[in-house]
Amino acid sequence: MIDSIQERIEVLEKCLNDANPHDEKMAEMIEFANIQEISLIQLKEELGKLIEKLINKSKLYQVICEQSTKGELPLLLYVKHYFIMKESIDIEFIDFDLYLITKNQEILKKITINIVEQFNQSKIENVQIVDKDFYKLLIIRESLKHLLQSLIKACLKTNLFTEQEINAFNLGDITPQESEAMLISLASTEKWDYVYRKLA
Repeated sequence: MIDSIQERIEVLEKCLNDANPHDEKMAEMIEFANIQEISLIQLKEELGKLIEKLINKSKLYQVICEQSTKGELPLLLYVKHYFIMKESIDIEFIDFDLYLITKNQEILKKITINIVEQFNQSKIENVQIVDKDFYKLLIIRESLKHLLQSLIKACLKTNLFTEQEINAFNLGDITPQESEAMLISLASTEKWDYVYRKLA
């Protein structure tokens, strides 16, 4: 995915230096920028931001996997990972329609199904004991709500799922009760009573 986007950026650089309307790839990028009513420079910047988010997401995921194999739950890393995913979805599918040139709709569909499964598997009623793991689960679910809102909006926009299919996911209310900043703060603290007061 990153290589594909990098290739688009290289095409944009050529466009900025010497646009050739007869070059198919250049013509596609110029047409896209015109339709979106953004400059080629802005398009290049947004693709650059997207790559940065995807690289950061990949690095975080690698660290999460390493820590998880040691039996640890790197809560803060999970929360940050979910929000970086949300930001990349927003950039690619919602804010600038970059998916029209990145062609990542099928990847979006797979991510959505995976996150829906994670969310449904982490239902609070499945937890028997109220302890720090319970509070960690609350924070993860709140973070997933932010991500799910972007995923669902993107899927509806790209017609990957209908509203009926989204409803069939049986997600319930996915309106987040806390902001990204607060969730990162809560994930950083060991004061679980405070976490409970904020999220209960």
